[in-house]
Amino acid sequence: MSPHLLRNDVATLVQRLRGGDRWSLARLLTLALSPDLHSELMAELSKDDSLITADNDAPVFAVTGSAGVGKSSLLSRLASKFAEQGEYVGVLACDPESPLTGGAVLGDRCRIAGGTNSLQMSHRVFIRSLSTESGKQGVAANLAVMLRIMKAFGFDRIFIETVGSGQGDVAVRELADSVVLVVQPQTGDALQWEKAGVFEIADLIVVNKSDLAGADQTVAEIQAQNPAKDGGSVPIAKVSSAQDTGILALCDTIKRMQNLVDRSAKERDDDGSNGSRTSLPASPSSSPSGRSNMSESQRHTDAVLQQIADYVCDSTDFSDEAWTTARLCLLDSLGCGLLALNYPQCSKLLGPVVPGATLSPGARVPGTSLELDPVTAAFNIGCIIRWLDYNDTWLAAEWGHPSDNFGGILAVAEYRSRLGDSVTIRDVLRAAIQAYEIQGVLALENSFNRVGLDHVLLVRVATTAVTTKLLGGSRDQVMNALSNAWIDGGTLRTYRHAPNTGSRKSWAAGDATRRGVQLALWSLTGEMGYATALTAEHWGFEDVLFAGRAIQLTRSLDDYVMENILFKVAFPAEFHAQTAAEAAIALHPKIGNRWDEIDRIRIETQESAMRIINKTGPLNNPADRDHCLQYIVAAALLHGRLDSDHYEQAAAEDPRIDKLRECMQVVEQPHYSTDYLDPEKRSIANSVQLFFSDGSHSERVEIEYPLGHRRRRDEALPLLREKFRNNVATRFDSVRAASLESLFASDAIDDLPVDEFIDKFVVR
Repeated sequence: MSPHLLRNDVATLVQRLRGGDRWSLARLLTLALSPDLHSELMAELSKDDSLITADNDAPVFAVTGSAGVGKSSLLSRLASKFAEQGEYVGVLACDPESPLTGGAVLGDRCRIAGGTNSLQMSHRVFIRSLSTESGKQGVAANLAVMLRIMKAFGFDRIFIETVGSGQGDVAVRELADSVVLVVQPQTGDALQWEKAGVFEIADLIVVNKSDLAGADQTVAEIQAQNPAKDGGSVPIAKVSSAQDTGILALCDTIKRMQNLVDRSAKERDDDGSNGSRTSLPASPSSSPSGRSNMSESQRHTDAVLQQIADYVCDSTDFSDEAWTTARLCLLDSLGCGLLALNYPQCSKLLGPVVPGATLSPGARVPGTSLELDPVTAAFNIGCIIRWLDYNDTWLAAEWGHPSDNFGGILAVAEYRSRLGDSVTIRDVLRAAIQAYEIQGVLALENSFNRVGLDHVLLVRVATTAVTTKLLGGSRDQVMNALSNAWIDGGTLRTYRHAPNTGSRKSWAAGDATRRGVQLALWSLTGEMGYATALTAEHWGFEDVLFAGRAIQLTRSLDDYVMENILFKVAFPAEFHAQTAAEAAIALHPKIGNRWDEIDRIRIETQESAMRIINKTGPLNNPADRDHCLQYIVAAALLHGRLDSDHYEQAAAEDPRIDKLRECMQVVEQPHYSTDYLDPEKRSIANSVQLFFSDGSHSERVEIEYPLGHRRRRDEALPLLREKFRNNVATRFDSVRAASLESLFASDAIDDLPVDEFIDKFVVR
């Protein structure tokens, strides 16, 4: 048939459409603009309706909201993310018509296409702009037929973008499975939310431009007016299209919405009612030309698993600052581990699980003569690094200590190196940068502590990812291992809080990094993974353990965490109390002989410290004391310094400690809490002030950034090296200690084979 005749031959065009021909798709959408052809189009499209299944009935999501809220920019991000996950995405963008010609200005299409990766756009994303007539409430008159054509093509997901007429934009509800309402900060007051008719039809509310001021207030206003839908409130997502934050989490939320729609449709089928998700008849989904051979399970693998696997399998380099900081982290972590070996409560846990169960050649534990299998070695190394709560720290919505991952990284790297593989310290540092990034970025917006889970689950996840790669695993094997790491669930925080605070908090991270190595080794045997370990309805991590909330990676994975890591330079204390300890030490010499005159001590702190380390009453052991803000301040005030011995029983029996604790008043300073979460500041502020019985008082000492903060890195470096020297000196003579420090004098250490490096730290 000649191209001229083919242009209007509906039957042939539909046949080619089902084969994935994009030209036929475009031509049929053009023909759908003519109401006279609607009957013929629908007749041809309905011929194969007997092939319809729930699996090939593409869900339709309407993206609506007032003009200027960033619907097109958001759709650009969403289309790219879903395309990167292997999906084929169709977009129908309703543009306002010209009052003179009736045409569309194509502004939405330009914005969506302009912000989406060009390769993904050409291959997996199709966009069509439509003219919207006046009075059509934000959607085009021919949209129903066009959606029928899009479904016949076989898209995995279809989005409709409405004109953005605001309160009147409700007609789209009849055409879509789910409605996504997009708003922006500082858009109207609470009364406006009540007036907005479109608010009532929303299945999901997205606050875009969350990088602007007022985003949290907007979320609060929406929550106050949030209507119940099907027994629950409408979910709210906070994203920034400009900053590309929150988009992956939004993708997962949209997938869960789709699962709910699918389940509802199935229930209607079981009841004998019409199972179609929308008023549109569905059509079979053929594979559009150019689709990959990716399996169905791979195409629907959780986005978080895919993104982490892509990151660790990528060869992207990191900044000079990240590499330099990674060397400091390795130095500091090993120093902390050597110091911990002096404490019997730690050393009693070391060695093989079963006495005599060693492995040669195995992975060795620094500061000891132990030679173990890599799984047990990972626990040993992780345990000593973490024991004294003196290793580096990351604070966000979730807290943690990314250097805990060195347990698994060093054990696996040395095991491979001793087997003859070429593994250098550069490989260790790369794995560390990646582990820090995975754990730290997951911690930015995901508060596991608020549901009672301990942050060491992120150590397990990060260690699993990087050690699978260190062992030579493929991208699929990394994802398989990661899925099992999430399925393991989460450790409870019971042992971190009164009345059960105990020593498990000192070895829990070692246990987590050990488990990561075990899962990595199993994955390399071909053990299977689970594609929706996070998002599976009812049984996935999010539904079972995270109150139905999405696990979010709110920024791209690079080297942000390593560059901004927090070192514990001077004080072995929980990090939220570091600046309080520094302030107390500054006040020590000003007390003189007025200890008995202290009437009260006012401590201002952040909300996180209020929840974690604000403790009164008896403290039962060192693990309890080093996580008590009041004890830390009392010890620092009393001694003018703070070290690990101050948490031991002998120091705690000093009656002056409890006397000082009893007169302390701890309050939250709101702007400390705000700046704590500000990604540009990441401060951990505290202030301490003394008030005496005669009415006088000391100065109020406020310290915003702890010594180990990136903003004080130059000030901290000499002290960090001194800390390493002092820690090493507790295990080795001065000559060997100086030799170990010299290893870190330049980047030449990067080329050192891992087994030669560890050999310098072992006891013979």
